[in-house]
Amino acid sequence: MRNIEKMKFTLMILALILTFSCKVKAQKNDLKIVCNELTKEKSEYSDVLIIKTCEFNNHLFKSIGKPDYKGRYSYNYELLQNDKTETIRNSDFFNESGIELEKIINVKLKAEYDSNSKIPEISDCMKWINFRYYKLNEFGISFTDKNQMEFNINYGIGSACFNVNSSSVIMELSELEKYLK
Repeated sequence: MRNIEKMKFTLMILALILTFSCKVKAQKNDLKIVCNELTKEKSEYSDVLIIKTCEFNNHLFKSIGKPDYKGRYSYNYELLQNDKTETIRNSDFFNESGIELEKIINVKLKAEYDSNSKIPEISDCMKWINFRYYKLNEFGISFTDKNQMEFNINYGIGSACFNVNSSSVIMELSELEKYLK
């Protein structure tokens, strides 16, 4: 009878330990993104501004899309801590392994650049891009509708080659978890 009581006690302790560890794991992996998008009419633009804000990991990611005279949108990005009004650098959002993330993004960008340079219809425009290594703080960060993080870079080559003026690297949040503070 005494052995049964010991086993019950041991099972109760194990159940409590497992319950606690599962809750801690769930909280750590709870990578929720809450986004809102609104449009704002501006008389100086042919179309409306698109303002998207996303809350993630106690930070606010803001992207503001402004149309050109043809209605094509270019975006500016801001990153803020939820309780602050001043912008912070991307590197302040990621941990010390952010340099590894920076390298991964650049490898993916370079692969896309090399691939696009071989497409005859856009190869002339691709020549205008002075491709180089980009620092983490140079990227605009936004989120897709599928809750993925998107790293955006504008090459600044002008409107004649608007279709290749910017590039994005999209990553799953599960891939990025190890780089978050």
